[in-house]
Amino acid sequence: MNKTITVCLGLVLVLGAVYFASKGPWGQIEEEKTAGFKKFRDTDFSAAKRIEIGKGKGDRVKLEKKDGQWVVASAYGYKADPKVAEDIIKSVSGISNGEEVAELKESHKNFEVDDVRGSRISFFSGDGKELGALVVGKTAQSRDLNKTLVFSRFGSDDETYRIASKVRSDAKLWGKIENKNYLEKEIFKLESEEEVFELRLSRPGQDDLLVERKSEEVPVEKEASEDAEKAEKKEGDENKAPGTTTVEYFVATSGSKTQRVDTEKEWSAKSLVDKGRSLRIEDVSEPKDLASYGLDKPQLKASYRYRVKGKADAPVKELSVLFGNAVKDEKGEDKEYFLTLTGEGNAGRIYTVSKWTYEGWDKKFEDFLPDPKEKEPEEGAGGEAKGAAPVIPGPPVPGNKPAAGAPPVEEKKDSSAGAGSDAGGKLPGAGAEGGGQSNPSDG
Repeated sequence: MNKTITVCLGLVLVLGAVYFASKGPWGQIEEEKTAGFKKFRDTDFSAAKRIEIGKGKGDRVKLEKKDGQWVVASAYGYKADPKVAEDIIKSVSGISNGEEVAELKESHKNFEVDDVRGSRISFFSGDGKELGALVVGKTAQSRDLNKTLVFSRFGSDDETYRIASKVRSDAKLWGKIENKNYLEKEIFKLESEEEVFELRLSRPGQDDLLVERKSEEVPVEKEASEDAEKAEKKEGDENKAPGTTTVEYFVATSGSKTQRVDTEKEWSAKSLVDKGRSLRIEDVSEPKDLASYGLDKPQLKASYRYRVKGKADAPVKELSVLFGNAVKDEKGEDKEYFLTLTGEGNAGRIYTVSKWTYEGWDKKFEDFLPDPKEKEPEEGAGGEAKGAAPVIPGPPVPGNKPAAGAPPVEEKKDSSAGAGSDAGGKLPGAGAEGGGQSNPSDG
């Protein structure tokens, strides 16, 4: 009997060990993965040279790696966001396990991994061979706030899995899949030590507007803090006269008119000049003749000069931004503007920027003039403001004497008083002498 019990207990322990050894990360027995899942999991995606992303029957976005740099091949080869391709590769390389939630094709619609709603991402080697592919569906619920779960299919498998991955966000699958989501949006950026010191805006048939950043030395209070003095030394002001500090100011010139920008408009001038530090776009267009976009005769040209800050003898660099025709929306209203840059490496590149961006550059000389001050009202006779409404005196306040010059207030008689009341029919409590005061009849 004891021997039988011992054998049974041993068998239970062996079965228990097998069960727990087969447990997967989702708390269930680890099932055999499909061929498509296994192949995808074992692929080295760092070797990918092309990535294609699409949904349904829409056009595919094609990212290609050329000369060590990712470009959007489906958008005329313009530069891609340098992080996007690497983030996608990192996400799919981290997929090592998953829970099978459905095995039939009829279930694809429920998890949005069908041919209409699912987003397919395919990876290719340099010779065009497909390394692997997956279809990403909707987000799955997760009890762990630090873990993102999505439904996916692998290769040509019908089985649907729930996997832990950020591929949905890293591949920008939240909405319509289009080229502009994968482009490098910052097309120009100054180095941190550089500064724009001159900006010229040109328009056909109008005087140019020139806005300059200048500096001057001004006296400082003796009580200036030691911290301020240390900061000035760091700025390279060791050559300036003692007891002074360097401040910047702006000057606007148009035709024969020149105006030092005063304090209330200084931010506007600084904001305009500093727009040249970084240029961001909305989308790109097919590289072709500038006249096709109104860029041969731009409606606005912004030319600026820049150099290392605080070094007047540093080499000066120049760049011009040309704004062409407006891009209309479905209502026929201006939505974006065509733009190109001058200089080496920019020839033939056509971009679009938002209407808001264009309007930020579209400034006039008048924008930097002081705001007109309101006219102070003229004084009339008696020191009153001309045109002001006359002041009508109210009844005297009990306990106070009427103001000098105020008209006398007629006393009301008590209609309930008899003929034999106080002499003269005066109200009770009224003073017999001049300068007395009546009480209000309503109490």
